[in-house]
Amino acid sequence: NVLWALATMGEKADRGLLEAMQKRATATARELTPQDVANVLWSLATMGEKADRGLLEAMQRRAMVTAGAFKRQEVATLLWALATMGERADEGLLEAMRRRATATAGEFKPQDVANLLSALATMGERADRGLLEAM
Repeated sequence: NVLWALATMGEKADRGLLEAMQKRATATARELTPQDVANVLWSLATMGEKADRGLLEAMQRRAMVTAGAFKRQEVATLLWALATMGERADEGLLEAMRRRATATAGEFKPQDVANLLSALATMGERADRGLLEAM
């Protein structure tokens, strides 16, 4: 993933490349794995960019469809990226990620817990009792 590579190196994409990569990710969203979804959004957030509306909608839809396959780090990264970009996950996605986080809570590392709870707080959300007890 070009966006991931640029973000990992601390680089920023020029506007043309950024727009092209967002269009490509939007067009291929149905093929993306949970890791791909999380990485696309993490990359944009890390570069200080915002996802365009089409990409945000496509990534959230794909995350909902594949929620049961998200690993603990992907849950935390997805929500962290949305919060960092100043976006609020839609209610269905929030609920799906809360359920997945609760189901995989035993696998969460301390950094994942911090990122998840921070993301929820930034979005004005609370972790429900089940999630907090599982963590």
